[in-house]
Amino acid sequence: MAVDIHVVKADWVDHRESLQSIREVVFIEEQQVPREIEWDGQDDASTHFLAVNEFGQHIGCARLLPSGQIGRMAVLEEHRGTGVGAMLLGAAVEHGKSQGFDRLYLHAQTYAEEFYRRGGFLPYGDEFEEAGIPHRAMEMKLPVAFVADADAAATAPRIREQTPRPAMAEPQSQPQPFTGFSACTDALQKVIESASRRLLILSPYLDHELFDKEPLIAALSALARSAPRVEIRILIFDSKPMVDRGHRIVELARRLDEKIKIQVLRESPGAKTSSYVCADLDGYWLLPAYDKHDGVADLANPVTCKRLTEVFNLAWAKSVEDNELRTLRI
Repeated sequence: MAVDIHVVKADWVDHRESLQSIREVVFIEEQQVPREIEWDGQDDASTHFLAVNEFGQHIGCARLLPSGQIGRMAVLEEHRGTGVGAMLLGAAVEHGKSQGFDRLYLHAQTYAEEFYRRGGFLPYGDEFEEAGIPHRAMEMKLPVAFVADADAAATAPRIREQTPRPAMAEPQSQPQPFTGFSACTDALQKVIESASRRLLILSPYLDHELFDKEPLIAALSALARSAPRVEIRILIFDSKPMVDRGHRIVELARRLDEKIKIQVLRESPGAKTSSYVCADLDGYWLLPAYDKHDGVADLANPVTCKRLTEVFNLAWAKSVEDNELRTLRI
C-alpha cells in the first residue's frame, strides 16, 4: 500500500519533541555527533520542516537558518529511499524563495552531492571535513529556473551545517539587475554578443518584442557563422505565435539548420516560468517571470550559468522538433 507523505512547516516550540527525536536518532545515535554540537542554540531562530506520513508519524525533518543555510536534514532509516529527502529539501527551498533570499546554501556529505545537484545546488570551494566526514559546500542562486527534476526524489541523504569556513572563497560575480523594456533588451543583446561557442535560449514564445529584432538577429547570425562548432539551441513552449506572425529567428534557423536548432516543450507556462539565455559557460540573462521585463544579467557567473544550463538540458531532453517551424517561410 502506498503511503502518502507530506511536509509541513513546524514551529520549534510546538514540535520540539518530534524534531529532537528524529535528530537524536539520525545524528547523535547513528552518526555519533556530540550533543553539544547538535544542539547549537540556533533552533529557536530557524524555520523547521517536518515530514509526516498518512499515519501521522513524523519521519523526517530539516531547518532553514536566517542566513539562508539549509541543514539538520534527516530521515529515519526505515523511510529513506522514498523521496522524503527531496520533499524536505523542496519545502526549504520554496520557503527560502518566499522570504526573498537571493542565495541558499548547505554543507553536504560528498556521497550526496549528486542528490543536491538534482535539487538545484552546485558545489563551490574545496572539499573539507566535518566530524571526520568529507563534505562539500553547495549553493543555489535565486531566483531559480522553471523546471523541477522528477529524479530529485532519490535516496534521502543527511546533511549538517556549520558556520561557513573563511577559507572557502565565494564565486566572483557581478550580477546586474535591470528593470523595464529598454534595459531588458540592452542586457539581452550584451549577453548574446558575449557568446563565442554556445548559446542556449529558453523562452516560452520567443517573444517578438524581445527576440525578433534586427540587432539581435545580426548577433545570432554572426555567432552561427563565426566557427565550425558553434551551437545555438532554442527551446520554446508553443510555435503557433511564430507561425502566425512570422519570426526572423525561425527563418535564420532554416538557413543555418546545422548551427541553430529550435525545439518545442509541450507545456503551458505557469506564472513562475522564467525566460533565460546562457552564453557559453559564463554569461546569463534571466527573467524570473517570462512575461515581465524585470530581471538580472551577468557576463561572468559560471555557477549560475551552469545551473541554468543543467535545467535547460533536462528540458531539452523532453522536447521535440516541430514540422511547422521547419517548413515556415517568412
